[in-house]
Amino acid sequence: MAACHLKALLWVGGLLLAKGFDVDGCTSIIVSSGATVDGSAITSHANDCVDCDWRMVYVAARDHPAGAMRTVYSGTWSQYPRLVDPSRSSQYTAPPGTKTADALGSIPEVPHTYALWEASYGLMNEHGLGLGESTCPGFIPKMCIGSGGTALFTVGNLMAVALERCKTARCAIQTMGELGMKYGYCGEDAGLTGGGEAVTVVDKAGESWVFHITGGVDAPAGVSSFAGKRGALWVAQRVPDGHVAVVANSFIIKEVDLTDTENFMVHPGLLELTKEHGIYDGNGPFNWQKIMAPDLATFRYFPGQAPIPMYSTLRIWGVYRHAAPSNRLHPSAHMEDYPFSIQVDKNVTHLDVMNWFRDHYEGTEFDMTLGALAGPWQSPNRMEGGLGGRAVPGQFTRSSSIPRTSYTVLMQTGIPQPVAWFSADQSASSVFVPFFTDVLAHGDGKFDVDAYGVGSMKSFSFTSGKLQPAWWAFDFVANYMEINYKNMSETFVYPKVQKLQKEVNEEAQLAVKAARRAATPEESGKVLALAQTKTQRRVLTEWWSLAEMLVVTYNDGFFNFGPWMPNGVGAIGYPAFWLEMIGYSQESYYPTWFSRNATPPSLLPAAERAVLRVEATTVEESSAFDFLTNCLPSHRVVLALLIGVAGGYKLGIQAAISAQKAAEAKNGGYVKIDP
Repeated sequence: MAACHLKALLWVGGLLLAKGFDVDGCTSIIVSSGATVDGSAITSHANDCVDCDWRMVYVAARDHPAGAMRTVYSGTWSQYPRLVDPSRSSQYTAPPGTKTADALGSIPEVPHTYALWEASYGLMNEHGLGLGESTCPGFIPKMCIGSGGTALFTVGNLMAVALERCKTARCAIQTMGELGMKYGYCGEDAGLTGGGEAVTVVDKAGESWVFHITGGVDAPAGVSSFAGKRGALWVAQRVPDGHVAVVANSFIIKEVDLTDTENFMVHPGLLELTKEHGIYDGNGPFNWQKIMAPDLATFRYFPGQAPIPMYSTLRIWGVYRHAAPSNRLHPSAHMEDYPFSIQVDKNVTHLDVMNWFRDHYEGTEFDMTLGALAGPWQSPNRMEGGLGGRAVPGQFTRSSSIPRTSYTVLMQTGIPQPVAWFSADQSASSVFVPFFTDVLAHGDGKFDVDAYGVGSMKSFSFTSGKLQPAWWAFDFVANYMEINYKNMSETFVYPKVQKLQKEVNEEAQLAVKAARRAATPEESGKVLALAQTKTQRRVLTEWWSLAEMLVVTYNDGFFNFGPWMPNGVGAIGYPAFWLEMIGYSQESYYPTWFSRNATPPSLLPAAERAVLRVEATTVEESSAFDFLTNCLPSHRVVLALLIGVAGGYKLGIQAAISAQKAAEAKNGGYVKIDP
């Protein structure tokens, strides 16, 4: 038994040493008020984290006595419970002895702090100030207190303090910058990979900003200049009206205009300190992206492995192709080929931005549902890291919706009723629910705590007697989809996401209208609190019902008792293109091997073959959900296919190929169940 335990420990240790992936990389999209249909400003955060405590928490507004101090906890601990501090929120109560974040120090408290919604990071406060986050490589990494360094603040703590103290984007930027300068900033991830951070900031006035920060420059012996301002370097740029910007684990601010205070906010000693540090020669414009960060085309994001520049750049291109298809921006491995922001072709809604987060580049040459890595079931999900990735290095496509997405949140402000739209687990198969700011100010922070405010990745139960939290509902469905991703996503999950999202949005609009009729702010807050709680519970219930149905329908690799054939069972089998690709034959009782081939299988549906023939220089705009909608067959066709499978499974491979091609020609290149 001891030997078994030793082997297990060695195996786990090997996995930990072979991570080879960004365990906490995030994506943030920010949309200026002039780029939206309703004039709202939107920022966002896809929190991609392997072990994060995903609970939504209400932090109440508070008054503080003179001389009070605010504790700053370690920002490098993300697991449940991320924090044990009942004075901050009753949700931060945890069993005695639970491993949690350490207290690193404290700063003077302000007389009054604002209420806010908080998850792994602070999200939005009662005044409609919203923040998103993305870690970026940076040239000046610093160590935190407790890890051998002297810096007090990680970005999560800076964001939390800014939300507690500020009403505007400019205040938030100035607050984060000053705290970093005075007390020191350190990355949540070690080394150059986590040496910098980006925070996207929007406020109720409709302003939209991108803030970058890195570690500071220590003073040489005998030098006293910039005392109290050396703990961090930072810059911020305003997103132009009508524009969209994307931060995908890389700095996007380029040339900094120190004289343009309307559009830039800058550390007061940025030029002097970077020259002192030896990374800026003082000649020419100050380009933050080039001077403060390594070139992603050559930077080894993971030590010992090759560069993976498309890890960042493809996510930016993926959003810009939706926001401004007329721009025809070409995919590139070089960050300098992408602008800081791009003007939208037409104004967008928050529902559009949600769908950008659900995208897997469907309809482009990077379509993640195609190719060998997608497997026979055409899954867009990729398994990161591991010993295999160490032994055979490479680079696969990375989207904004990935298996380790802990949650995605959109902060929509600049409108009478700001709201944080929160989706549990990965966004492609999730639904965003509202958390209104008026509930923070006047509704006592009421929401469905059992659905979105409790639970942990470390524990799950089928026998507790009550529904498990929303994160587990969405996580279960996302994982179960791997049984037959294409069939399950297009037949049930994606249509359900879109239908339920539309209904949730309509419910939120009705709630806002009802709140406007309220006689007092307190009554308005209660109306919205009850409405969002009801919606959150409904989404939880409906998603567990969907999960139950999927378990029955896809049991044992068959399509069982579907809505179009309630008493029938049909064989799904391996897709014809997959069998063709692997060289399936009468001798496939031997193991079969295959390698990369530029020519797609002839039995791949025509629409998908056409996608793979598109060159990078001629990519055209294509909506993932339009593609799915146009390619779905009618219920009658599915029923006919099921009957055909049940009655004629032994027709032989040639008959199957003929049926595949005929159905493909009739149904726009897609057959839901491959005979």
